[in-house]
Amino acid sequence: MADNQENLASYQNEDRTKMDRVKEKVKPGVRITLIISLIFALIMFIVGIYGVHKCRADENIPFFLIVIGGIGVISKACSMVRETVLREHAHVQYAESSLYTVELVFLLLGSYWVFKEYQPNYDDPSNSKYCNKTVYMFAFVYLIVMYAVIFLIATCFCCFLSCIFFVAGTAEPAEGDNESPSRPINPAQNP
Repeated sequence: MADNQENLASYQNEDRTKMDRVKEKVKPGVRITLIISLIFALIMFIVGIYGVHKCRADENIPFFLIVIGGIGVISKACSMVRETVLREHAHVQYAESSLYTVELVFLLLGSYWVFKEYQPNYDDPSNSKYCNKTVYMFAFVYLIVMYAVIFLIATCFCCFLSCIFFVAGTAEPAEGDNESPSRPINPAQNP
């Protein structure tokens, strides 16, 4: 019994060291991704501030960019702080989860505001359908890219699950498996 527990403990320690090695290899990529996301969120925030009072079609479009950009900056900064300083601090993780939830809500609201005003007037600022082209197109392209990424991730996840189910369904049963399809269920049927 003690040998089994020692073996289990050694396997768990081996798994932890493998996981630590994987985490160390992935860290530079995660940092680069966070920095790129942080820069993009900062640009969105700046474009949103630039567009205040420059989108008569719907004043919420610049507001959407400001909020999404601001939340993006804060959430990416929290992620960077958690990765470098705090490691697994629970309060930071709760704050990140809350920020991502608010970001999702504003993604849906922004979709309504932006797509509702599709093809505003870019030429005449006195027109009630006017919106600054930079502000509107930035919000529009951001939403299209986000939905494309979400669709791509969902498609990859479904393909992954399909492969798992396919492999699980075609796997050969191990020797001694009582549910082997080649072995009769009823022993009386044995030839």
